[in-house]
Amino acid sequence: MGEVKSSRREKSEATRRKILHAAHEEFCEKGYHGATIASIAKRAGVAGQTVYFVFHTKSALISAVIDNLVMGEEEPTLPQESPWWRAMVGEPDAAAALGHFIRGAGPLFERASTISEILRGAALTDDEVRRTHEFHEDLRRTAFREVVATVAEKAPLRAGLTVDTATDILLTVYGDTTYFIMTKERGWTHDQYIDWLRTALPTLIIELQ
Repeated sequence: MGEVKSSRREKSEATRRKILHAAHEEFCEKGYHGATIASIAKRAGVAGQTVYFVFHTKSALISAVIDNLVMGEEEPTLPQESPWWRAMVGEPDAAAALGHFIRGAGPLFERASTISEILRGAALTDDEVRRTHEFHEDLRRTAFREVVATVAEKAPLRAGLTVDTATDILLTVYGDTTYFIMTKERGWTHDQYIDWLRTALPTLIIELQ
């Protein structure tokens, strides 16, 4: 009996992954409004009803796509549970700690910035999508505020900055939109952008000695 349940779970998870991969490709090719549940189902090789059964709505589907890209697929992990986050917390030097975060979070931006920008654009004209976008932005702000608070325990923030205003700077300079513009529109490589951030961000938010 246990083997049957395990087989069903594996089949269900395989179907879910196929839908997520198909949705990612459809959203990137056609945008949020251009992609349909029918086209996603066709690409995934499943019935449209299966997509609705697993994810219920298109906004829930794009939200799940982002979660899958951010946390990883094989062993989903929250950023706060990652080795690079622990390295940031344990690093006594503020600039080096911020560097651990910048470098560690880089692959997340590399995977998810495009789909996040698609979600941001769709949120301008769709209230349900706007709520989904705000949910993800709230998660990101909470995580980035943790980063700033951690760094601020190791060195003072620049004069005039609070944890909240420093978080605003971090969110803007190291955000999906900026990453997308620099790497997709301006032609910077991922490594170029990450190296620049590791130099620039400490000077923007930390009172360096």
